[in-house]
Amino acid sequence: MSLEFRLIEIEKRNPFLIAAMDHVIFEECESGRSPPTLVYHNWEKSVSLANGQALSDLNFKACREKGFKVVRLTTGGKAVVHFPDTEFSYSLFVPISERNPRATYEQYCGRIVAAFTSLGVPSAVVDNNDIFIGEKKIGANAQHVKQKYAMQQGLILYEQPDAKAMLYLMNSSLYTVDAEKQLENILTSFKRYSSSSQQQLRQILTVHMLRGYTWNVASLTEKEQVRVQELESHYRNIKEAQAPQTRGLCWLPAPLYKKEKAAMEARVS
Repeated sequence: MSLEFRLIEIEKRNPFLIAAMDHVIFEECESGRSPPTLVYHNWEKSVSLANGQALSDLNFKACREKGFKVVRLTTGGKAVVHFPDTEFSYSLFVPISERNPRATYEQYCGRIVAAFTSLGVPSAVVDNNDIFIGEKKIGANAQHVKQKYAMQQGLILYEQPDAKAMLYLMNSSLYTVDAEKQLENILTSFKRYSSSSQQQLRQILTVHMLRGYTWNVASLTEKEQVRVQELESHYRNIKEAQAPQTRGLCWLPAPLYKKEKAAMEARVS
């Protein structure tokens, strides 16, 4: 498939702007009015909740105290605590021939692993929608699939995140007393394995993720900009999910979530 992508370069953005941008780009790509797109985001201090995740998973008092804004995304998964400048996310909007999220994950997460390998990061592997180095997580992904396009959102840990700060923003009843140690033991960072800068990493990621395609650096269209401004206020007004589910952090799911998931899988099998 010969495609020409639009590359929107990284900027530090507030979470409501990021959510609105991804929403609008997805709409415009699905309608055929905008080209396939790859955009990088540097998040301001914030927490992104998954679609369907219970608001009670968060300690909103702690979020306000520490200056973390809260937004709900349209993708699945679990909560992500975002620390500016120490990590970055990408949103990939790519046409699909069939609604097969697993195949899309495997294709593009595999390309991220290839980018890591080219920069000397050892033995990165994809497990489900997470990216591991050994037993430690370095990246996570979530998807929203429509008829013609898939939106894949991913996060790369460039520096080691603050496990204690993450858990402080969550509802303390979700986790056991050893959660901080568990979280510290499961997370790693790109910087631990490579001296490449964030800019160099993103350049190589772009080359690998868009392998076989062409791309041009561009911005939102005027129509997209207007629509983003309209939607940004919508995302500032966070509401409870229709069927709220306790999930916890994307890096360390809440024990209750894992228990309920296991029970559901047992019923299905």
